[in-house]
Amino acid sequence: MMVESLILLEGEGLKEENLWISLTNAKQLIVGFATNFGVVLHIGANSADDLQNAFIEFAKVEGVTAVVTMMIHVQK
Repeated sequence: MMVESLILLEGEGLKEENLWISLTNAKQLIVGFATNFGVVLHIGANSADDLQNAFIEFAKVEGVTAVVTMMIHVQK
């Protein structure tokens, strides 16, 4: 199963290099920056649990004030 999501990482002054974190069974792609607001990421994960773990890891990134799910797609 593949689980994909678009998320918004809210926070001011987020640095791209801080968003390239090591995720177990998930990969991230930076879609774009919203100046002084946040960053949109696409995440592909092997399972819903892996996606949830990725959300938790991004919440720990310096400067992130919120992780907002914009879309989730599950392909069986």
